[in-house]
Amino acid sequence: MSQASPRGEFSARYLVESSVPSALIAEVIAGEQSSGTFLSLPGETDALKQRSRARVVQNEPLPPALEATLQSALVERRPHGGVFHRAEIEIAFPIDNVGINLPSLLATIAGNLLELGEVTGLRLLDLDLPPAYAAGFAGPGFGVEGTRRLSGVSGRPLIGTIIKPSIGLTALQTAELVDSLCAAGIDFIKDDELIADPPYAPFDQRLQAVMPVLHRHADRLGRMPMYAFNISGSIDEMLRRHDAVLQAGGS
Repeated sequence: MSQASPRGEFSARYLVESSVPSALIAEVIAGEQSSGTFLSLPGETDALKQRSRARVVQNEPLPPALEATLQSALVERRPHGGVFHRAEIEIAFPIDNVGINLPSLLATIAGNLLELGEVTGLRLLDLDLPPAYAAGFAGPGFGVEGTRRLSGVSGRPLIGTIIKPSIGLTALQTAELVDSLCAAGIDFIKDDELIADPPYAPFDQRLQAVMPVLHRHADRLGRMPMYAFNISGSIDEMLRRHDAVLQAGGS
């Protein structure tokens, strides 16, 4: 990846296929994903471009294709000579465009550019974030060391599993399965992503059924087997469920 400019940038590298030359589509992507749009606007001043427009850092043409990888209604309506241009391109974006915000970062590197009519294929190959930018994110709440500390397991791999069948078990049946797994020596158990708060096994009932089992085995083992409850729901529901796990003795 290339070096960032003094204004502070991160860069993304793509494999792109397009009905127009790669140099042109690279500039289109750079504009679409920063200060530009599909037509000129009076508000996009030179000063704004200097501050906010993305720039094409690299354009490495590759052998063209005779057929489009993906269909495009725009390409089908416009003549293009039967050739689809391919290239690896790198685009640098001002860090200030996104701030310390992962959704904005994702929207910038993989947003509207995926819907450009001239593009018949696009793959994000690499993302280069300056260390100072990456350091703005706190990272995992516990990480590997914290997980080992909370599980009481060191010097060997953690052995984990997922509740199966994924769906259909009642809260009591889930607790019985957890009991068997803990007795077998499992370190880590998690809800399947398909089960959150179904009527046959509501979250609160699962929590009330499973936590006593974990505490009982913690008394036996001297350490608490880890259990990851699926707290998915609305923001308010997730916050409430998070707090409920803590109040029940979770970590």
